[in-house]
Formats: sequence, C-alpha cells, structure tokens
Amino acid sequence: MRMVWIILGASLVVLLIPIGNLYINQRKIVFKQQSLDRSVDHVRENQPYEITFRRDGVQLHGWLLRRDREHLVIYYGGNAEGLSYNIDGFKELDDYAVLLVNYRGYGDSGGSPTEKDLVADGLSILDEVRDLYKKISILGRSLGTGVAIQVAAQRAVDRLILVTPFDSVISVGKRMFPWAPTSLLVKDPFLSIEACANVTAPTLFVLAEEDYVIPRSHSESLAEAWPLEYEWVEVPGSDHNSISEFPLYWKSLREFFGED
Repeated sequence: MRMVWIILGASLVVLLIPIGNLYINQRKIVFKQQSLDRSVDHVRENQPYEITFRRDGVQLHGWLLRRDREHLVIYYGGNAEGLSYNIDGFKELDDYAVLLVNYRGYGDSGGSPTEKDLVADGLSILDEVRDLYKKISILGRSLGTGVAIQVAAQRAVDRLILVTPFDSVISVGKRMFPWAPTSLLVKDPFLSIEACANVTAPTLFVLAEEDYVIPRSHSESLAEAWPLEYEWVEVPGSDHNSISEFPLYWKSLREFFGED
C-alpha cells in the first residue's frame, strides 16, 4: 500500500511541474513581444508617420498612415507581430487612414502586456482620435481580435473586421494543453465569446483555409455566439500567418468598407 501512495505522489509531482511552468510562463506564450529594429529600411522610411500616445504614464508607439483621410482603420495585431512590418501591406488600403500602435512591451511601446491594459489602451486611443475622423473602423487579427471585440463592445465603431478570430484563450488553451486545468490557470482569458454580446457594428470574419494555429472550430464557435448578422470570407490556400499575402484578403476588406 505504501508503494501505491509513493507512485501516486510521484505521479502528482510529475504532473504539477509542467502545470506550474505553464502558469508561470503563460504570458510569454500569449504575448510574444517583438522589438523594433530601427536599422531596417521600412522603419527608417516610415519615420515621418510615427505617433505616440500615453496612458497611465506608459508611452505607446506606432504609426499613423495617410492621416488626412476621412475614414480611419485602427489595427490590432497578433501575439507575435511587430507592427512595423505591416506598414507596407496597408498600402492596399490607400483610401483610408491606418493607425498601428504596438502593444505594451512590443516595439518602442513601454510597459508589459496584459489583457486588461491592452483593452484599456485601445479604448483610450480610440477616444483620443475619434473627433479627428468622420468614420472609424477597427481591424483585429488573431490575438488582436480579442482586443478589437472588447473595444467594439464598449465603443460605437463603423465596421469591425476579425481576421482568424478565436472564441477565448481558455478554449484555445484547452486544445493546446489538454492535460492542464486551463480555465483555472489563465490570467488573460480574452472571452470574446462573451464580450461579443455587446457588439453593434457590422462585422466581417476573415478565415485562413489552412489555419493550424487557430483551427476553424474556434472561429465557428465565436460566430455561433455572434449577436448580429455577419459576413464570412475564407481565403483559399492561406494559413494563419500568410493570409494577408493573398489578394483576396485585401479585396475582401475593401469590399466590406465599400470601396470595390
């Protein structure tokens, strides 16, 4: 009997070690912070478009492209995106102003990222620029959809675009770590499936056909809970990271904005 208890105790220790590591390191998994390399061409060339905001003593750094347009698109990136690399891609939306602000701890933005702060920063920035534009839409990609949905749930915006969205970090975590009590461990749950109940903006879902990072089931679960009618586009041949390299991606955005 003693041997049974020893084996059970050893098994428990073996299980608790990875669970403990997952709890301690979870923000390094959710937020893969990227630095800003000012030596690369695209950063130097776009220096005139740099912009900063401040909230709670933390400086947030980004870029405002084509600031003189009447319709502003605010972009919230994925968990491993350094937003300077998105600047050239957004030339596809030439009729729109585009605001890209790195999350806390990313690029030249100060602080450390948490769900609470990312959402609060998003709301603060939106409030600061709202009176400068006739229309404001928000575009979230991957982790950024979790920010975009919460911002759209608390502020009126003209359009909401969700690229490779998910229902919650808890749900994604359960798939990735089935051996862990994920719902008890997660500090930043990004419960989009609940927050979406207060969204009133026309919404476009854009999915990658071969998304192995956020499988289609997570997007479908979110869509089932969506309180309004929505548009749905799937980009053939694309995966989670390559979706914006396909012409259909940008065409879908322009059509949703009413350009095409």
